Amino acid sequence: QNNTIRHACVSCILDSIIYALERNPERKFTYVEMAFFSMWWDEQPPDIKEITRNLVKNGQLAFVNGGWCMHDEATTHFMGMIDQTTLGHDFLKKEFDYVPSIGWQLDPFGHSATQASLMTSAAGFNALYLGRIDYQDLQRRYNDSSCEGIWDSSPNLRDNGIFWGLTGSFSGNYGAPEGFCFDILCDDDPLYGMEVDAMQVRMIEFLRQVKLQSERSRGNNVMLTMGSDFQYENAMVNFKSLDLLIEQINSMDATKEIFSDFDGVRAFYSNPEIYTAYKYKEYLFDKKNKSDGNDANSISDLDLKKDDFFPYSDCDHCFWTGYFTSRPALKRLERVGSSFLQAARQIQAMFNKGLGGTKAIELLEKGVAIAQHHDGVSGTSKQHVADDYAKKIQAGINEASAFISSVLASSAFGSDIDKVDVQLCQLRNESLCDISQSETEFSGGGIFFLFLYNSLGHKRSEVVSVPVSTNATYNVEQLDEINGNEWVQIKASLVPNFNYVDVEGSAPYNLLINTAEVGSVSFSSIKISIDDVIKKKKFEHFSTDKVARSLRHGVNDGKAPYSGENFILNQGRKQLHFSRGVLSKVANGNTETGVVCEWGYYKSWTPNSNLGSFFAEPASGAYIFRPDEPQATLELIKPKPSETKIYESSLLTEVHTTFEGSWIHQVTKVYKDKDYIDIDYTVGPIPIDDGIGKEVVNRFRTSIRNNGTFYTDSNGREFMKRQRSHRQTWRLDEFEPVAGNYYPVNAAIFIEDDESSLAVLTDRSQGGSSLLDGSLELMVHRRIIKDDSRGVGEALNETDSIEPYPPFGNANRIGEGLIITGTHRILIGDQTSGAYLARQEMDAMFSPFLVFASRPLENEPSPPNPNSRVTFDELPSNVQLLTLKVIDIDSEERTTVLLRIGHAYGKGECPKNSITATINISDM
Repeated sequence: QNNTIRHACVSCILDSIIYALERNPERKFTYVEMAFFSMWWDEQPPDIKEITRNLVKNGQLAFVNGGWCMHDEATTHFMGMIDQTTLGHDFLKKEFDYVPSIGWQLDPFGHSATQASLMTSAAGFNALYLGRIDYQDLQRRYNDSSCEGIWDSSPNLRDNGIFWGLTGSFSGNYGAPEGFCFDILCDDDPLYGMEVDAMQVRMIEFLRQVKLQSERSRGNNVMLTMGSDFQYENAMVNFKSLDLLIEQINSMDATKEIFSDFDGVRAFYSNPEIYTAYKYKEYLFDKKNKSDGNDANSISDLDLKKDDFFPYSDCDHCFWTGYFTSRPALKRLERVGSSFLQAARQIQAMFNKGLGGTKAIELLEKGVAIAQHHDGVSGTSKQHVADDYAKKIQAGINEASAFISSVLASSAFGSDIDKVDVQLCQLRNESLCDISQSETEFSGGGIFFLFLYNSLGHKRSEVVSVPVSTNATYNVEQLDEINGNEWVQIKASLVPNFNYVDVEGSAPYNLLINTAEVGSVSFSSIKISIDDVIKKKKFEHFSTDKVARSLRHGVNDGKAPYSGENFILNQGRKQLHFSRGVLSKVANGNTETGVVCEWGYYKSWTPNSNLGSFFAEPASGAYIFRPDEPQATLELIKPKPSETKIYESSLLTEVHTTFEGSWIHQVTKVYKDKDYIDIDYTVGPIPIDDGIGKEVVNRFRTSIRNNGTFYTDSNGREFMKRQRSHRQTWRLDEFEPVAGNYYPVNAAIFIEDDESSLAVLTDRSQGGSSLLDGSLELMVHRRIIKDDSRGVGEALNETDSIEPYPPFGNANRIGEGLIITGTHRILIGDQTSGAYLARQEMDAMFSPFLVFASRPLENEPSPPNPNSRVTFDELPSNVQLLTLKVIDIDSEERTTVLLRIGHAYGKGECPKNSITATINISDM
């Protein structure tokens, strides 16, 4: 328990709750997140566990949501949402035989269509309750009595509508009605010990608030949420006042005067499950007895919502759209951990007999699950908490990768892991991999192996980058599993590593390997050696352009004609035009589209420190994105064409570009055999010496006439149509035309017209928009010098390190600002094909190859095929493999696995793939 920053004691809350509930069978309490509950549970003696089980059984202790945490809805991928929810539900089923029936998302800062459709309706929940919605939307719902309604957010799922409602007396947040928080953390007076007249005044005020709440929804029932964060540490204090409140309300004669439209008021202990049942009973009654459509209080005519609740703002200049990007390194690590988790589960199920690796996988499951929290992957925690999220994910990756290494040692070498060195090459984005670097330190060095793992349900090939130490000719072979397990030579090229940010130990070169197809849910073996005997001209596909060709030299080899600062690259079917070192136009087959790649930043708004409270006029911060002017334009950073360098090979062409200030670098990768273009970027440290925070954006300008319309994915699932400066369910009064048009992008964003389409895929969650017709922009990094007064309590200023927090230090930042690397994958197509373009690569971006390296055993330079004992039939092209996980192995060694599959395309996204898929599971 660490109370150096704020007081909190979850175990104290649960101890106190169990004590209070046991003393009055009428009392009820609802709990949400299983991560802390399970920690408390593991410490309890048998008698307390039995008492707790009885409280659950008799309905006094209820669970809603029931996930490992209350996940965020803007920055999470649906796989992480599913996994963390499943982890919590598994715990409840095992310990209490309990299945939650209510979704409870009080605190996330906006709500996604996927939460309503997949994570509520399709998950079997009967309702979804929210805390926060946009303040303008909230006011409209006050006026329309529509603070509860039906949410039918998916055009693809049948019977998807779900009852939803606001909490916290419809205040736009959560907690007890104003003036009636009886917790020891609150300043409101308790009810016990009051004089009769004072009690009467308090009760009338309470009923007045209840009446106001009842007027903002329909029906005869209202739910009062009598708790909030870290409350009920001394639950008897709360319950003594609540007992008295219920007694007083039910005995008052004045209720008829206040609620003239009703026969009376009855107050009682309840929970969201009971409340939902009452609302449903009302719905059925009104539906049956409704005579006309003019009954304003009829619950049978609830408001119908089909869009989502993004973006969220709580005042004119307070759009919570900054957290879509905040802490980009943590967001990337979360995505890596989630992808790695799926692979580790598959490998346990397919390659490992028995339950070896279970503890390692559980550690990773819990690390990834807790990071889904709405103050986790969202980037809205204090720095030391963000560091702890990262620590938990990486600890899980370390343990799971050790397990996979042991599987490879056994399946590929027939040996124990202590006799063969197999390592995960996790830091290839920094050109770091111990085995590949050490084995290539000298010409004629030893052989090493790569094991690539494809976790998708489809075979695929990729260009894989491997750090190496020597500029030489490399012999690269891949094991052909179909034709007799023979080694077959494959194409590879060497390119220099610029190491723009001076990563210690980074390899001077990267070997790019064009893999042959790797089967679904399987490994592929690659053998690499330095071969000084083979002449380079004999193996031209291994040739390396050792000398960077600067544009100012005007080099022309007939393949890339240069004209001053402009040049053209031809690669496969693609022809790319560059101006001043950055992309300006792409021709791909019959499609030609102007695509200008730009970098810039918005200046963060910083209030005058003399204003006092910043709540109504907040700075840009971890939650809020607020540029220095409501209609701010992007401060463009110009490229430095004199420093642009080109590296060509038979696999791809790389164009390296540095931008003014030398804190943004990008590598445009144009592949010979791929339809996409990758923009690999390095951003940071963001300079703040001028005292101005900056929000860094990668923008793509095109000639596409999208008329303010663009599309963003919802948690990696369905695409949502966005219209600039417009809300589907209310008339928007616009105060922040930049920040108010940003939306979460978890996987892809696209624009299209009748002639062409542009899709940009991300490798983590980011904020994105189309603020100008024909443009897409993605915010990739933020560094801000003020807090936005929304709960973090410190500026979003990530640096190399940080001092301890008080009382052990002052939490001062140490070193330089955070540097991040990432990838934007660009696809260009013909008319209205944006969704199809994105769908082609979304799974591959989420789950790239896992790359393990190993040294061979002595006298055994060629390992056998790791896949020799397993097969996984390839899925249809429009079906995703979501989960393949061992659940149990019984006494007869029969394995039970969980298999999740999903359709990869929405309706109308592709004539070929947006069709029903049929799979015979028994044949797989």
